[in-house]
Amino acid sequence: MAFNSSPNASQWFANPENIISFTISASVNDFNLETHIEDNLGYDGSSKVTINVTINSGVVIGSTSHTTPSFQSGTIGFATSGSKLNITNNGTIQGAGGRGGRNNDGNNGQSTNADGRTNKHGGHGGTALKTTMTTVIDNTNGSLIGGGGGGGAGDIDASGAGGSGGGGGAGVVGGPGGGGVGSGQTGGTGTSTAGGIGRTGGIDSGAGGGPGQAGENGDAGGFYGSGGSGGDAGKYLDGNSNTTFTANGTRTGAVA
Repeated sequence: MAFNSSPNASQWFANPENIISFTISASVNDFNLETHIEDNLGYDGSSKVTINVTINSGVVIGSTSHTTPSFQSGTIGFATSGSKLNITNNGTIQGAGGRGGRNNDGNNGQSTNADGRTNKHGGHGGTALKTTMTTVIDNTNGSLIGGGGGGGAGDIDASGAGGSGGGGGAGVVGGPGGGGVGSGQTGGTGTSTAGGIGRTGGIDSGAGGGPGQAGENGDAGGFYGSGGSGGDAGKYLDGNSNTTFTANGTRTGAVA
């Protein structure tokens, strides 16, 4: 990734108003603002600061996991009362796609996934932007897009022989399709523009949600009486109470 930044570490203490300005000029995943300014711009982690960030046209900020926001401010707002973040977004910030619900966990999809949901349920779509401080966004030419939720796995058929895995949700990093059992198939992987397809082997699974959309539920009618539920639409913003938009631009998904 590429950044054009000011001030550098040696200039920080000669910067009495504590203003940091930089441009993100190349695509990047898992961007943590606090980590970046501490590691690269000499921020001390506790001083009141105003941060001006410009995201260039064509830049895509994504995430490698539906449990990690694509762009997050870190804990600056909790530790430094009065700090402010100004974002001019001319690019795209998009959450990761949720994983497809799976049945091939050795327990017919009934075990608990690392994301806290039962495996047969699709993972929730990832968050695009998470703010913890006073934030003002000019999104005139930009896009904030939550990840798509993963599709739910199909129920296991009455003989226990088959149930397909759900499709992964849309995201810069698309959600992986969930695995099926028996005659069930593996769901399709999500892309940046579409959720992965559900499958028809055994009992049918749900498709992954498109950008900022929930995943579909898997079909019922088998051994457990219900298929997996689709994951929720990812948030384009987590931090609505402390964020103001001067221009909305494109915003797709949930908000919290």
